[in-house]
Amino acid sequence: MSNVAVVLPQIPREDWQSHPRFRTQALLLGSHANFRRVSRFLIDHAVREQFASLHSLFDRWIATMRSHEAYEERKLYPYLEYRWGVSLDEARGGHADPAVGNESAHENRVLHALRAHDRTLGAHLDVEEDAIVPLLLALDPEEFDRYYHSPISMLIPAEPR
Repeated sequence: MSNVAVVLPQIPREDWQSHPRFRTQALLLGSHANFRRVSRFLIDHAVREQFASLHSLFDRWIATMRSHEAYEERKLYPYLEYRWGVSLDEARGGHADPAVGNESAHENRVLHALRAHDRTLGAHLDVEEDAIVPLLLALDPEEFDRYYHSPISMLIPAEPR
């Protein structure tokens, strides 16, 4: 990248779906929608005291989110930070361990923890989407395609030693 000032794209959330590149370049929104759905599913089942399969589902869900976060932290964030000269530290900060432990002792605590986790997750995903989606939509299709199909080592020059 050159030292020329970069104008950051400002695309309001309500305009994302009408953007011509929304379907091809805002792919992380599908994962985020699934994370929100599973969170609500867990809460709904906890409310009905259907705890039998929640622990296993919760563990798989967290593992899936960890994999998603690893992709964001190792490729998506570094590329967008390099490309646009921004910091995505606020989005990175939401990738802490979930507030829900392996509590099985008291069902009320599990429900309370799931609801707290849902609020934290929703807030994090909103921050992340607001920071990232406009940057992704502003990439021209050829650049997005190069980003999507290339390892990060080919997208960002190595730091001089």
